[in-house]
Amino acid sequence: KAEKGDAVFGTMDSWLVYNLTGGVAHVTDVTNASRTLLMGLSSLEWDASCLSRHEISRAALPAIRTSSEVYGTTRGVKGLPDGIPVCGIAGDQQAALFGQACFEPGESKCTYGTGAFLLMNTGETSVPSSQGLLTTVAWQLKDQRAVYALEGSSFIAGAAIQWLRDGLKLIKKASDVEALAATVKDTGDVVFVPALAGLGAPHWRPEARGLLAGMDRSTTAGHVARAVLEGVALQLHDLAEAMRTD
Repeated sequence: KAEKGDAVFGTMDSWLVYNLTGGVAHVTDVTNASRTLLMGLSSLEWDASCLSRHEISRAALPAIRTSSEVYGTTRGVKGLPDGIPVCGIAGDQQAALFGQACFEPGESKCTYGTGAFLLMNTGETSVPSSQGLLTTVAWQLKDQRAVYALEGSSFIAGAAIQWLRDGLKLIKKASDVEALAATVKDTGDVVFVPALAGLGAPHWRPEARGLLAGMDRSTTAGHVARAVLEGVALQLHDLAEAMRTD
């Protein structure tokens, strides 16, 4: 069925567009296709050698399109009239980079959530990283060349605040962390390494574990909270310096 195109698969955007268009359009865009590790970053097409190695049928994959064009129109969707153009697809972090108008090479955007993801626009040049970063497609507009980005992924950001709240019970709600951290002027030499789920870029050490060090009898909850916030910030500094070097 996969060889015949009767059994198909793709990323979440493929599923959404397929359903929005009443099963007419089985597509994805260059940003989501790049996440599969099956697309050539230069060709912007499914890579034949990768498909062969993993025994994946080309007929089962969505067509790769640009991030901004009309892929089809709504049809048969409950609550929506037919005929609405479906005309934009973008991956999570790439959408954030574009949405914050980082249109010029060198402009960057950091998205803070459970983890933190820093992307830098590198223009029409696909820059291979020597510093442990990822090279990805940032976006491609219709009838234009693709724009590329360097990406650094930190696994823990907001999750560290959740840990303070739910694990250590130092705060009752996430927004309390700022006031707690502000009760001290610095961390008092307390250092927090936010490797609660390993370390992402540029270290890529999945076996690493979180570290809270430098405490003495004068250490307070405020010092710990401030160290956690600074630890999150400093891992983003690592990413920014890696990007500067690349």
